[in-house]
Amino acid sequence: MRNILSIIVHDFRRLTASVVALVILMGIVVVPCLFAWLNILSNWDPFEPASTSRVPVAVVSADKGTDMLGMEINVGEKFIDAVGGNDMIGWHILNDKDKAIDRVYAGEYYAAVIIPEDFSDKIMSFTSGDLQHPVILFYENEKTNAIAPKITDKVRDALKEQIDATFVDTLGSYITEAADAADAAGLDPQTAFSDLSDKMTDLSMDLESSIAMVRAFSGLSEAANDLLKASDELIGSSESALDMGEQILGAEEEKIPEKVDTTSVRNVINELTTLLTKDLDKIDSDLSSVRDDMGKYNDFVQNKLETYKTIVSKMKQSTDKIAKKLKNMGLTGLAARFERISGKLKHILDRLNKMEKADASNWEIMQGYIDEILADVEFSEQSITKINADVTDNLDKELNQAVKDARKAISKTRNALDGMYGDMDLLEDALDKSDSALKSLNGGLSGTAATLLSLQNGCRNLAELFDSFSDSDLLKDVNHLMTNDAEVIAENMATPIKMKNEKIYPIRNFGSVMASFYTVVAQWIGAMFAAVMIRVHVKRREGLEKARLTELFIGRYRLFMMIGLAQALLVSLGELLYVGIQCLHPLLFILAACVNSIVFTLIVYSLVFAFENIGLALGVVIMIVQVAGGGGTFPVEVLPPVFRALYPFMPFHYAMDAMRECVGGMYGHTYIKCLGALILCGLIAMAVGLLLHKPMKGLIEIVEESKRESDVML
Repeated sequence: MRNILSIIVHDFRRLTASVVALVILMGIVVVPCLFAWLNILSNWDPFEPASTSRVPVAVVSADKGTDMLGMEINVGEKFIDAVGGNDMIGWHILNDKDKAIDRVYAGEYYAAVIIPEDFSDKIMSFTSGDLQHPVILFYENEKTNAIAPKITDKVRDALKEQIDATFVDTLGSYITEAADAADAAGLDPQTAFSDLSDKMTDLSMDLESSIAMVRAFSGLSEAANDLLKASDELIGSSESALDMGEQILGAEEEKIPEKVDTTSVRNVINELTTLLTKDLDKIDSDLSSVRDDMGKYNDFVQNKLETYKTIVSKMKQSTDKIAKKLKNMGLTGLAARFERISGKLKHILDRLNKMEKADASNWEIMQGYIDEILADVEFSEQSITKINADVTDNLDKELNQAVKDARKAISKTRNALDGMYGDMDLLEDALDKSDSALKSLNGGLSGTAATLLSLQNGCRNLAELFDSFSDSDLLKDVNHLMTNDAEVIAENMATPIKMKNEKIYPIRNFGSVMASFYTVVAQWIGAMFAAVMIRVHVKRREGLEKARLTELFIGRYRLFMMIGLAQALLVSLGELLYVGIQCLHPLLFILAACVNSIVFTLIVYSLVFAFENIGLALGVVIMIVQVAGGGGTFPVEVLPPVFRALYPFMPFHYAMDAMRECVGGMYGHTYIKCLGALILCGLIAMAVGLLLHKPMKGLIEIVEESKRESDVML
């Protein structure tokens, strides 16, 4: 012990006697910590909308639309409207697809989404029986950045879901439009089936009379005339229905104005957004002022919390009402933005409801609630700013386009009714010709009577079938859904399954997730710096001639251990207090950092003690292998077999797992097991260093002599 203390005291005196040595020592401690802090900050929140919304992606719709049942359908336009309300990525809506693609090649956009000209035509091809698969063109520049393509890949999958949802929503809206047009024309399904049943019953009775006449008087022509007369009556009633539909459509078309004045709508939206912004600013100001002061926070909870709950609840109610009204007006993109603000207000209200008086045990949890509320407030204010800009620029255009589309739909329906008049005229001509032909028949009385009897039975069966349809609950439900709940149907068809996400060990941001990896790498780098800058072997001097190898090893290692502990305290405290990572167990996090540094410095020190410069090279190789295969970035299951085989023996593995337990939450005895495995790695390294020091001396001398002969290498 005397020799060990002598080495420690001597090292301390030598270091403190040199200003340069102290500066280098400070650099050894600080530089690795900077590596960890800067990398954590750069990876703080790269996959959330706040970050991904700055990634530019071009969107171009060249879709010319299609025509179905007299209605114009353009899924591409609907998709552009839906994208406008999505803040997941930095969308740039363009009109020129060649320009968008060229900018992707130039690196101005990371990707471009192109909706082709025949997109709506192909997506609705199922209605004609000639099913075709529509194609969306997705151009992606993978050269610009390593991570950006991964973000745009995520966008590509989300776009497919958005297209599916937009298609179903569009189809649902057009079904509603068709149902409304049919209802306006008096074409009620239940009434239609009831009328058909009555007609078939009447026709059956007419046929019965006809059969009696054939058998009694052998007069086929008279029976046929009765049948044709019933058909002519049916055609006459259909023409009456068409006349009524034409009158209704004309009246409705006159009610629709040529242009809509949106001043009142803009005033309502501006007034609401002004009130929302004012209340959100107040929430932001008050919560920011109490965020770091427990006393002020408790005063807030006691005096203001209930008031703010009431305010946020009323804000959410107002936002829901305006979203519903905008959706009814057809402004779905603008309504979606208010719905997202409502969702944020709901989350704020939920966090306010969870707030309670703080003490040492729950202060960090309360601060986490405040941080979440402040983030929601910031998002809501940004959304309100975008809404005000869009209302000013686009509201007149969107509402008047909706009016134009409504007038166009009514016009097309009226054209379709005009065409049906011509079909009725042709049918009347055909019946007149049939009447003339039947009057010319003079024979086949027995066969005709049998045919009419069979026709009579068929008419009776059809009358019963149509009558059952007219009273069918299923038909009533379908008719009700088409006329009243088409929006609900579209929504459920677009997203038939809801998924509830339960996070296990939730971590607020990506930087906190990566903190353990960058901390461990920084600590290993710090151990390597120390071994490079400080001599490992103790020079023999007076008083140490008879010092044993173990004493020399431990005496100098104490200096390395103190440097490692300084690095551990600085990097861990900096991450907790400066960087602000999430950490549920800060004291255990600091303890894990200290154990990591002790073990890492011991491993590197032992390698250099046994192998000298070769040991430094081995330390670099070990670090490279652990960075690639230690499970810090990619799951070990996706790595090549050699890394999976080495994984259980990597100190990084246990060091990162111990820190993750402190960041996200403890499970069982994982923390203790990881620290135990780390200490075992250090003891093994120490044994290797002591046992191989003398056997490797001859090899080290040969290597050093060869290096000197090169006259180049150190």
